[in-house]
Amino acid sequence: MINVLESTRVVVENSQYVKISTIGIERLCESTNPKELNVSESGWTHDEWNYKEMIELLFVFDSVNFCFWAGKDQTKWAVNIKGQSIDGSMALLRCIEEEIKRNSEFTNTNNLSSLSQEDWSRITNGNVEIPLFHERLECLRELGKVVKENFGGSYMRVIEEANGNAMKLLRLIIDSFSKFRDTSMFQEQEVGFYKRAQLLVKGISDAMIANGQSPLEDIDKLSAFADYKIPQLLRRLGVIEYVPELAKKVDGYELIEAGSLGEVEIRANTVWAIEEIRSNLSRKFGNVTAAQVDSMLWKKSQVKTSDEKPYHRTLTIGY
Repeated sequence: MINVLESTRVVVENSQYVKISTIGIERLCESTNPKELNVSESGWTHDEWNYKEMIELLFVFDSVNFCFWAGKDQTKWAVNIKGQSIDGSMALLRCIEEEIKRNSEFTNTNNLSSLSQEDWSRITNGNVEIPLFHERLECLRELGKVVKENFGGSYMRVIEEANGNAMKLLRLIIDSFSKFRDTSMFQEQEVGFYKRAQLLVKGISDAMIANGQSPLEDIDKLSAFADYKIPQLLRRLGVIEYVPELAKKVDGYELIEAGSLGEVEIRANTVWAIEEIRSNLSRKFGNVTAAQVDSMLWKKSQVKTSDEKPYHRTLTIGY
């Protein structure tokens, strides 16, 4: 497993297209309330689930929690559930919750490993086909296959093998599931991001707390979850800045290729901007984790504003 902070530091130190603003970080930290940092990944569900059900839901959801954007003048995937139109990651979470309520065996590894295209289409049925439909289906099939063959069909056993340690669990997830191996190349060096794997670990730790257990040890060693909504927000807040060439592409809704220099720089600078925000807030409030800052920012990013600029658009299962 590649160290996220160490590998992304090299990118930040050699960035050509993206830079971090110290002034922007200070301004954001001055306006942050410590209560905003208490955001639980397991608190975003619509229904009440017991601990085992929540763990299964988190594994399934984070296997397919990526790439919800639409191109310019294209229709964004959305679903209608009980008369309410929902899009993005929360829409997919609701789709999965509704399917579990309909079929309690949905998360069963035998079911997932052989999930049909027809069933996945029915589950995600919306106004248009969900982006990367087939890639998501393959992620679910791999999840079911690996948990069935390597962990006796038990999601709980994956957690148990990590012995209560967040970094051991992260390594186990990355080593066991190829679809969670979120890396890129920069100047012939491999850079680790592991957005969905880290998000899953954070969610599991939150679920443990909600179940009256102690959180995973070393949870503070997780880095930010580099996606496309967080850098959009950080850019609007003046925390990160793009050079005109990259800004023109992003603002023009041009596809930013996965693994391209601009895309890798956006993600790496996002990781380190949050790391610097975390360090600043820790001096003010005591121990603050990067995962807490990331979750706070993601929640903020869901509120649209009049001065909002587009997020970068990259077709990837990474985020």
